Amino acid sequence: MKIRVSDSFFPLLKNTARYLIMFGGGGSGKSEFAGRKVFYRCINEGGHRFLIMRKIRNRLGGSVIRVMTSILNENHVAYKFNQSDRVITFRSRRNGKLNELLFDGLDDPEKIKSIKDITNVWLEETTEFTERDFEQINLRLRGETPFYKQIMMTFNPDESVGKWLKNMFGVTPGNGKRRGSFVHQSTIADNPIDVVRAEYTDILDELTDPTMRDIYRFGLWAKPAGQIFDWPVVQLPEFMRFDEIWYGLDFGFSVDPAALVKIYRKADHVWLQTLIYETKLTNDQLAEKIIDSGYEYPAEIYADSAEPKSIAEIAAYRGAGGEKINIKPAAKGADSVRAGLKFMAGLKIHIIDTPDELTCDPLEDETASYKWKTDKNGETLSVPVDRENHAVDGSRYGLFTHLKARRRGYVSASTNFYDNIDI
Repeated sequence: MKIRVSDSFFPLLKNTARYLIMFGGGGSGKSEFAGRKVFYRCINEGGHRFLIMRKIRNRLGGSVIRVMTSILNENHVAYKFNQSDRVITFRSRRNGKLNELLFDGLDDPEKIKSIKDITNVWLEETTEFTERDFEQINLRLRGETPFYKQIMMTFNPDESVGKWLKNMFGVTPGNGKRRGSFVHQSTIADNPIDVVRAEYTDILDELTDPTMRDIYRFGLWAKPAGQIFDWPVVQLPEFMRFDEIWYGLDFGFSVDPAALVKIYRKADHVWLQTLIYETKLTNDQLAEKIIDSGYEYPAEIYADSAEPKSIAEIAAYRGAGGEKINIKPAAKGADSVRAGLKFMAGLKIHIIDTPDELTCDPLEDETASYKWKTDKNGETLSVPVDRENHAVDGSRYGLFTHLKARRRGYVSASTNFYDNIDI
């Protein structure tokens, strides 16, 4: 059996932490090591049902499936590969027990709930997943097994897409922030293959962008350029008497979550707090959750005006105690996205910290990855990347409509402000 790993990775072969976090630079060998650990455990322990995932299912073939088939081939292990189901089966050489490697994605978040009897998990390019994806996968790894259960995570430390991982597990190698976690950091120097290490080091040394060098050459957490917002995370000010409170709402259903953001204002400072961030909510269910979130009528909720039917149904909803919801369409029009983002950039905005130190407000994750698009030459365009921005959109609807579209700045709420909207 061939298990070629570097001195840096070797101790991880027998690491039993529930969460094994392996982040590092390009070509460090972290993904190859994860594949070898999968193989090592299957051959020596047997009877495994490994779930190996990328966020998008059609990205599996050129990455983790290739890694695992290469390892099996170089060790002359007979296996069967069901290409339609994307399942590899082979037997342990030690006890003859059958192992299954299940390759899947989270294109449909509900899919994970149907996967049963998992013994271990490997999440490749973990920054593609959201914190909620991770927690759903974590819930599937349960029950009694003959050997320890582990979720391995491999990724580059790009803070624009992986801030939740940084917050949850920390950056220091060794025992991580979350109980039962172990953090490993690697660079190209840790790749066990001499030729690859030499050639790829030369390529990485040619990187001129300082952020790219930090992430891919040195395996350090860094934020790429082009991030639109970098709002500080703070505690909700105690005993603060706010000038006004209102809300912004972005609709979602199957894949995208509905996001309700509570907005607090005191003078020229604004605080944001995500109250709802959930998929598969009907309008009645969403309305019920709005009331349960502590919403106090008649505070305005400004929602995406592209869904007038949803707005009308929520406005007509009555809670068990007759509670009403004052929901209105947000101001939208030509170039309103860019105008709204420009307006928000001039505000003193803060994200309210969550009580749980291991989780964060979705706005933290979204703003970390919310960037301007770039052209083929890498030049920044004044158009945002429309991805994972549901709480940001809810905030924009509320802030821009309430404070800007009425044209008089910070004034008290009014029910008639659609005349002469300035967008």
